[in-house]
Amino acid sequence: MSKLRIALIDDNLERAQFIQESLLLHDFQVVACLILNDLNMVHVKGIHADVILLNMDHPHRDIIESCVSQYELPTVLFTQNSNKDTIKSAIDAGITAYIVDGIDPSKLESILEISIEQFRKHKKLLNDLKETQDKLIDRKDIDKAKALLIQLHALSEEQAFALLRKNAMSHRITIGEMARRLLDAQKLLLGQ
Repeated sequence: MSKLRIALIDDNLERAQFIQESLLLHDFQVVACLILNDLNMVHVKGIHADVILLNMDHPHRDIIESCVSQYELPTVLFTQNSNKDTIKSAIDAGITAYIVDGIDPSKLESILEISIEQFRKHKKLLNDLKETQDKLIDRKDIDKAKALLIQLHALSEEQAFALLRKNAMSHRITIGEMARRLLDAQKLLLGQ
């Protein structure tokens, strides 16, 4: 297996340096070792990592959310804090895994691999949900547009759909987008 590229973010400089050395000794590739106090998210965006390893004594939701949203990578949080509210807050903020223990490089690969798979699965579920929501919106808009065409031109439902499809194809857009254009034009003509 190829080396996992890790971006290590810590709130303690000495500990971060120790963890980085330990990870390198255990054949991990540390592409970044950043300290929370000095963290510049603009600079960080160019980091090419497989996973974020976040090590914090006192996890703060805003910091976690910032890391999760900036990187859009699996984010594993290591901490000694086992407070249930803190754990819930971190998970709600987007942490892929919350580990209440020190970083043990001999066990880390399994933890990271599981976290990466969990992240991929979660991402796929979110994409599937968005796709389903988009299809539902398209379906509603298509039905409204068909009703409008039926009303305006005394067409059958099949004819209205065929007309939408033909215009969508000629404009190289989806039928849903064509329906929205028609509905927007109707609103404009009605002065809404």
